[in-house]
Amino acid sequence: MATAMSVLMLILKVAGGLIGALILLMIVLGAGSNLLRSGAAPTGDMIAVDGDRRLHCICKGPESAPLVLYDAGAFGIYTDGWWLLEELSKDHRICLYDRAGMGWSDPPPDGVRPDPDWHVEDMRRLRKALGQDAPFVLIGHSMAGIRLHAYANAYPEELRGLVFVDAARPQTIDPARIEQFVPWMSRILSVSGFFARIGVTSGVALFMSDELDLPADQARDKRRSIAAVSHHKATKTELLAAAAAWPVASWRSDSRAEELPVFVFTNSAGGGANGAVADASITATGVGNVTVLSDEAHVSLLNQTNALLIARDVRTVTQGPTDD
Repeated sequence: MATAMSVLMLILKVAGGLIGALILLMIVLGAGSNLLRSGAAPTGDMIAVDGDRRLHCICKGPESAPLVLYDAGAFGIYTDGWWLLEELSKDHRICLYDRAGMGWSDPPPDGVRPDPDWHVEDMRRLRKALGQDAPFVLIGHSMAGIRLHAYANAYPEELRGLVFVDAARPQTIDPARIEQFVPWMSRILSVSGFFARIGVTSGVALFMSDELDLPADQARDKRRSIAAVSHHKATKTELLAAAAAWPVASWRSDSRAEELPVFVFTNSAGGGANGAVADASITATGVGNVTVLSDEAHVSLLNQTNALLIARDVRTVTQGPTDD
């Protein structure tokens, strides 16, 4: 028994040493990576939207062409929509941006609760700053689906259509799940923020796979956001703000999205959370579609190949249906 216990203690000691060494390696690599990126400049433009507060934004395509705006999911930044920009900029003015506090963007003003309705107003401020006032197509991934519904409920006249990429639908989320999920996710983000502060997440980011096969600059920006303490903090603040707004939010029960052309891309059978919205949209407007890509993951739905499919549906809204 004594021998077995000694062996077990030796194994635990070695395992502990290896884990400690791995964490130290991540910190060292992260510190080096942070130093290399510390002098990096934003890839896009810093657009003043509210006094001196700025949002990081990249726009591409003819300025007179129909506008498309991409809104990333929770913890996401502009890079997630990169292949949409590359494809749609051929005949649209497409803009990718980082929400307040995310990526390169400045944080929300002090005392502001950045819930979905506030972010809708920030999108409107961004459009105004860009000189864009015509109705536009709004694309959202993952948790951005909540903001798409919020925008559609508040300002349907400003939208030409909505594209939900494996996106959430607030009307189908059980409030009991919110009560369980938010505290758990808040703790996760607090821990991840701590690891970002000591440099671990920066080291981990160096080894994370790139499901979208992004160009070098965009891959760098994605790693930078994962490593940034401010990014983890902004994600947590955004999550808590949405949860606080949930009980009385109009977008929790109303769904004016069905009055607009709606397109859904998902890996879930039956069209996922917003499949029924697209079906109702087709009935109401005669335009819409559900594309199920069962072999894709949540993120890879935005890859270069699928961007062509999403662009096809956007063009159905802005240019009319084709025979393709």
